[in-house]
Amino acid sequence: MVTLKDVGELAGVTATTASAALRGKDYVKPETMQRVRDAARKLGYKTNLSGRSLRSGRSDTITFLTSGIEGDYFSHLAMCVAEEVHERGSHLLIELSRYLTDDNDLSYSFSDGIIAINAPRAVEILKRHPAVLLENYDTSLPIDTVNAPSAEGSRAAIRHLIARGCTRIGIVGDNRDPKNPNIIPGSRDIRMRAAAAEIRAAGLEFDEKRDFIKCSWSIDGGIEAGQRLAKKGRQGLKYDGLYCLNDGIAIGMLRGLADGGVHVPDDVLVIGFDGLGQGAYTVPTLTTVATDFKGMANTALTLLMRRIEQPDKDYFPQTVSVGYKLIERESTKR
Repeated sequence: MVTLKDVGELAGVTATTASAALRGKDYVKPETMQRVRDAARKLGYKTNLSGRSLRSGRSDTITFLTSGIEGDYFSHLAMCVAEEVHERGSHLLIELSRYLTDDNDLSYSFSDGIIAINAPRAVEILKRHPAVLLENYDTSLPIDTVNAPSAEGSRAAIRHLIARGCTRIGIVGDNRDPKNPNIIPGSRDIRMRAAAAEIRAAGLEFDEKRDFIKCSWSIDGGIEAGQRLAKKGRQGLKYDGLYCLNDGIAIGMLRGLADGGVHVPDDVLVIGFDGLGQGAYTVPTLTTVATDFKGMANTALTLLMRRIEQPDKDYFPQTVSVGYKLIERESTKR
């Protein structure tokens, strides 16, 4: 069996340095880390997780806890977390909170820490273990949190529509159905309120009962909402700009409007939120507020690792909002 000592000898370092390099420790020089990884690959070295766990008391495994990975938002976020965990030399487990019945069902018993999103049933468990929440807007929870730029990004979306000449803007995605598992509690409401406030701040008319356009948090919901809006045809459409609270809704909206003969962007401008890849391939291509998903994953792992590596330190809970970038495409270009 190839050992760390063998890898270290081939790379010209000690076994301890080889171990640190393979685990992605930031104090190892990049060139040393690459040399060690090349040596491990050449020798066919495989990490002995059981042995490592016995020596360190840690498994080098992180659990990603989510309600589900259906839909591009959750799957893309899970992939970014997986990539970040891998780059740090650890391993990722995915746990679905919908199947959580008691403490024993959660893989935290093996994992060093938990990154959770949309898992309200697990809050008490998260309080007792190293954990970070994603998209949590409950400020009473004493847990580190990393959020999408829901408020800032929504205001930017509205400013973009106004800068493109829109004077009558609708906000799409007001679905109050608590049974829909794909809605992230909190982010929807924050996006709605921030967008409405930005419209009013610009001196434009906005009526909550009329201009919050209800639909489910999905592509199908966007299609149905678009078909409703287009029912009276191009001349009957009362909006010249539509802000969809996520890209899935916006993609569906493009289809629903097209079904009713309404042309984007000639008749109405459409913008989404999240920055998912499909928006680059729709017809027309979708303008979106792109969330820094990699930044979310990196920040979450950084916050989590300090609690894992220094469990006796009394860190104050942190709340971080990551950055965004507005990507303009055809759906807002006349």
